Amino acid sequence: MPFAERVSLFSCADMLVNSSIRHGLNLVPFEFVLCGDEKKGGFVVSEFLGCSRVLPGAVRTNPWRDEDLARAIHKLLLQDDHEKKFWHELQVAFCKKNTVYSWAEKAFLDMKKIRETMLELGEDVRARCRVGIVKMPHKEMSSKHLKLEHVYSAYQQAQTRLLIVDIDLLLRPILYPEKALEGPATLTSKREIAKCLRNISEHQGNFLFLLSSYSPEEIRNYLGEIEGLDKVGLAAEDGYYYKWPGSPLGRWDTKMHITDEWKDVAVGLMRQYTQRTNGSWIEDDKISSVTWHWESANPEFGSLQGKELQNHLQEMLSHFPVRIVLGKTFVRVRHEGVTKGAFVEHTIKHYNNRGGVDFLLGIGDDIADEDMFKVIMAYHRDAQYRVVSNSQTVQEVKVFTCTVGRQPATASHCLYKAEEVLELMGGLFLVNKKWRSNSMLELTDVLGERRKRSKREADAWVQVIGDI
Repeated sequence: MPFAERVSLFSCADMLVNSSIRHGLNLVPFEFVLCGDEKKGGFVVSEFLGCSRVLPGAVRTNPWRDEDLARAIHKLLLQDDHEKKFWHELQVAFCKKNTVYSWAEKAFLDMKKIRETMLELGEDVRARCRVGIVKMPHKEMSSKHLKLEHVYSAYQQAQTRLLIVDIDLLLRPILYPEKALEGPATLTSKREIAKCLRNISEHQGNFLFLLSSYSPEEIRNYLGEIEGLDKVGLAAEDGYYYKWPGSPLGRWDTKMHITDEWKDVAVGLMRQYTQRTNGSWIEDDKISSVTWHWESANPEFGSLQGKELQNHLQEMLSHFPVRIVLGKTFVRVRHEGVTKGAFVEHTIKHYNNRGGVDFLLGIGDDIADEDMFKVIMAYHRDAQYRVVSNSQTVQEVKVFTCTVGRQPATASHCLYKAEEVLELMGGLFLVNKKWRSNSMLELTDVLGERRKRSKREADAWVQVIGDI
């Protein structure tokens, strides 16, 4: 329909009904607002419409449900005049403030700030931009890129080291190579990763923990029949189950006792959203949490449904000891106190009672890792230096918190992709290997010097006996 005819129709219409199944940038509702007056009715828009959550006073409905659509139209027809006037004034003010020109100005300002940030980070602006910078505006970048050489230097200078890594970051490029970004990874198989983890965990003064939201059974399935991981610490279900380094893989401790009265309420509400969201599913086989996933659903609609589910869960479970977490593609209800941050705090206290650590590295990629970052940074604020008990020397505590891809974050540093985590762990493996080689060379030199000294002493005794 030509613009002039459409504007004439809008000026005469009492109501606008838009029942799109999926429509992103649709300016028709904005045109209707500017063509009408305060005596006109509002509009009913599909919840799949991009502007359905932007315009104030819009009645959102699911176009697949005829009864809901009919009720929404009936509600607008019976709307009072003063209510129509109130919403119309808000809608007109919004349209006049958020014009195409203001949108374009914000876009260009964001591009300018991104360019300045890239120059500060030493990136080549003329070359292809890195994904981690292109996908987010400058105002959301809260972490600087982690320089691997700084980590290696601090790692070499430290005497006791605590490394805490999300296990998914190590296995994701191997299990899902089709989702990996461009660029070769240092480690390319689970066997190489296992060799690297064994090397790091067996080095004197190292304590390595792998954190995950998986159950203990899932961790065993992901790791497979890999031998030699007894010295690696593990945490399952965000720290509800954990295994200390040196314990057998099948021996798990639990941090606390939890109740599960809230599970039936959470699962019942999640089932309603599963029915209306194609591709979503419920993960309810864990002791400490229940999760609704939408990674296989439409990303935009799944995100929309996830935010609504989070609000409903907060209302329904407000009197239960639980916490609702909205992740990248999931909504998780977990028992209060069962967090990665609580587990990391428990771990740090455990090693503090045994002299403390002077190198701490924490790597994660999700909102569930935010608690961990906060605990690690709080430890750094309270412990800038550590006294080494065996030598009574003062050692500076070096702390690195790093998020992968996700911004903004509490972490002080960031990496752009999971492959860089493999590169980091491979570098630590090479550092340990270099130390071992140097130690063997030193041992060989010492043994060679002892043999020479023994030979000189033997020759001296032979000379003495000959003189006698």
